[in-house]
Amino acid sequence: MTAQLDRPKSLTAMAFERLLESITHGEIAYGTMLSEKAVAETFGTSKTPIREAFFQLQSLGLVEIRPQKGCFVPYPTIEQVRELCELRIELESYALRLSMERGAKKLLKAVTRTLGQMEEMRDQYRFETYHRLDQDFHKAFFIACGNALLEEVYGAIDPRIQALRANFSSPNETLFDVSKSEHQAIVDAIAREDLASATQTIRDHISRVRDIYSEGITKLKQSDPTLAAH
Repeated sequence: MTAQLDRPKSLTAMAFERLLESITHGEIAYGTMLSEKAVAETFGTSKTPIREAFFQLQSLGLVEIRPQKGCFVPYPTIEQVRELCELRIELESYALRLSMERGAKKLLKAVTRTLGQMEEMRDQYRFETYHRLDQDFHKAFFIACGNALLEEVYGAIDPRIQALRANFSSPNETLFDVSKSEHQAIVDAIAREDLASATQTIRDHISRVRDIYSEGITKLKQSDPTLAAH
C-alpha cells in the first residue's frame, strides 16, 4: 500500500521538476499552451501527475490553468515586472547587508568564484550558462546571510526571475559586458566592505534589467494585438 501511494507523488515531483526547468530555461516560452494529454504522452505517464504538477507551477506564478483549454504560460505584464523587480531589490539589498555582517568571507569567496566563471566563458558565450551563473551570483547573498526564511522567500520568486531572464535577456556582447561590469562592481564593493556602493549597484543593475524586460513586453504588445490588455 505504501509503495502505491508513493508512486504518484514521485511521478508528480518528476513532472513538476521537468516542467519547471523547461519554463525557467525558456524551453517552454511565454505564450505556450500546455495540454495535460500531450505532456503526459511526452513524459510517458498518466494525466493525474501532470495535472498536479500544473497546480504546483500555478502556485509559483508561472502558469495559469484554464478550464477546458489547458495550462497557459502567460506573458508577464509590465506592472508585474515592476513589482517583481522592486521586491527583488529590497530582498537582495537586505540579504547582502546581512551577509556582509555575518558571512562576509563566505560571500566574497562565492561571488568571486562565480564572477571568474563568467569571465572564463567570455570568448565562448552561452546564454544558458551565463543565466545560471547570474542566478548563482545573486543567490549567494541569501546563502551567506544566515537567515533561512529570507532565503526561502527569495526562492519563491526565483523561478519567475529565471523565466524573465530566459525569455528577455538577449545574448549579445554589449549586454554581456554591461552585466559583467555591474557584477564586478558588486564584488569590488564587497571586498572593500562598502555596503552602500554594493547596494546601489544592485539597485541600478536590477532597474536596468527591469527596463529590458519592460521593453521586451512592449515590443510584444506592438506585434501581437491580443496582448494589448497586458
